[in-house]
Amino acid sequence: MRASVIIPAHRAAAMVGDTVRAVRGVPGVGEVIVVDDGSRDSTAEAAREAGANRVIVLPRNRGKGAALRAGVEAASHDLLLFLDADLGDSARHARDLLQPGWEGRSMVVAALPPSPGAGGLGLALALSRAAIRVLTGLRMAAPMSGQRAIWAPLVRHIGIAPGFGVEVGLTVEAAHLGAAPAEICVPFRHRHTGRTVSGFLHRARQFKDVLLILLRIGYGLSWPALGLAPTVLRAVAWLCALALVVVLGGLLAPPVSTWLVVTLAAVALWLPSLWVSAVLLGLRKRNYLGRTLPAASGLLLPVIALPALWLSPLEARVRVSGVLVVAALAVVGLLDDLFARRRRARGLRGHLLSLARGRVTTGAVKALGGLAAGIGAGMLLHPGSPSAIALDAVLIALTANLLNLLDLRPGRCLKGFGVVSVLALVAAACGAGALGAIGPAASGADSTALELSFRLLGPLLVAALVSAPSDLAGRTMMGDVGANVLGGAGGLALAILLGSWQRLAAVIVLLAVHVACERVSISEVVDRSRFLSFLDRLGARHLPPLRPDVGGGT
Repeated sequence: MRASVIIPAHRAAAMVGDTVRAVRGVPGVGEVIVVDDGSRDSTAEAAREAGANRVIVLPRNRGKGAALRAGVEAASHDLLLFLDADLGDSARHARDLLQPGWEGRSMVVAALPPSPGAGGLGLALALSRAAIRVLTGLRMAAPMSGQRAIWAPLVRHIGIAPGFGVEVGLTVEAAHLGAAPAEICVPFRHRHTGRTVSGFLHRARQFKDVLLILLRIGYGLSWPALGLAPTVLRAVAWLCALALVVVLGGLLAPPVSTWLVVTLAAVALWLPSLWVSAVLLGLRKRNYLGRTLPAASGLLLPVIALPALWLSPLEARVRVSGVLVVAALAVVGLLDDLFARRRRARGLRGHLLSLARGRVTTGAVKALGGLAAGIGAGMLLHPGSPSAIALDAVLIALTANLLNLLDLRPGRCLKGFGVVSVLALVAAACGAGALGAIGPAASGADSTALELSFRLLGPLLVAALVSAPSDLAGRTMMGDVGANVLGGAGGLALAILLGSWQRLAAVIVLLAVHVACERVSISEVVDRSRFLSFLDRLGARHLPPLRPDVGGGT
């Protein structure tokens, strides 16, 4: 198969000619395309004189990503070879990237031999490795290598990130689609910028571009194939939603500074929580599209909710019951995320039947843990009333399990939590139960039911909104640790705000839903309903799966 060689070049007149001449002699090269990225020297002329088949001159410097994008658009072969302009005569080693034996890979990356003393502080390289590791699980020796062979349909499918984030973007996107790159050692040599002022400025730009691509993909706000308008829309909607929660917090449960601190903490801790779940705990799972993604991203929820609840001005028993439910359900949910594959069973009924036969599954532990947390919360909220305690326990456990059942598609669990939160706020506003079951002092001396409900659910709502773009984009999976916590907290809020008969009605409805779920798939019900399908798709946008003919070597 013939390959199109694409060489982005900026002020590379001294080296690009040697690079072009060397690569033209490599077997399998069909054409050489040099993209002059707004150079002010004779880069374009040097490339033409060396025999480049096509030289594209960009009117101004737009960055490496834009230069590669222009070259990809002009390429006429299905196999692309990206090379830096300063390889010189060592570009002849590009034959190593074009030889067969890729082991079914769609992308091969060249790892260059080390050059002691030639680099800077290694910050951009370390950040690139960390970004790829947390988002894909891959350990890359040369994450920023510009020397790589890749199938053109794959590049056009996943898009090219701007600036120096292009290599990290290509690696992350390909890995998400099941086309993870292979690294091979190739003795390329390129000109190092050294530890000079211009060299450090160059590496600072690299660091900035890698950081931006990490933030865009890590927070689910954008990815290389997403256009500018959708990117801006997602970012604006996300920021507006977070601002709305801060304002509501200031109105319903002042002061506003508390909610601003909670929001900033959730934003700051999102990527570290991904690192803990995906790297330290090794939690990665396949989603319904067959992509292997960071799982248990819902770890952020208890991290934010537990200190916020403990430090809130809520009455002691309400505060302690909230901490108990969140902590207990987070633990049993995380256990299920970690060990679910060891003992499999289908549905709540399957887990309970396995338990009756003496087989303990993580699902059974999760169900019993939710019930135990509910009993503990009920004893705090309604001491001396066995019937009220039983209602609370079943309501909390069933709500937690319902959100677990919803967590099968991007955004479903978060939307389910949104519905539960709205029901709780409406119940509080309408005075349902009027806090009479647990006493008007439950939320503080002069507090209202609305304040109580928002102090209980507000921290989780903030954390859920921070994770929402990534979840809706199919970039991360919340896992049982997140779904359990959201459902348990929502059930606790309903247990506090609803009266006895209303709690009983809610339990009956939840039991009916669980019985139905044992017989029919929630996804089938959603697909059959136009309204539910619309809600399911609302806000969900992700990179489509690879077609069989796009993967090339996969």
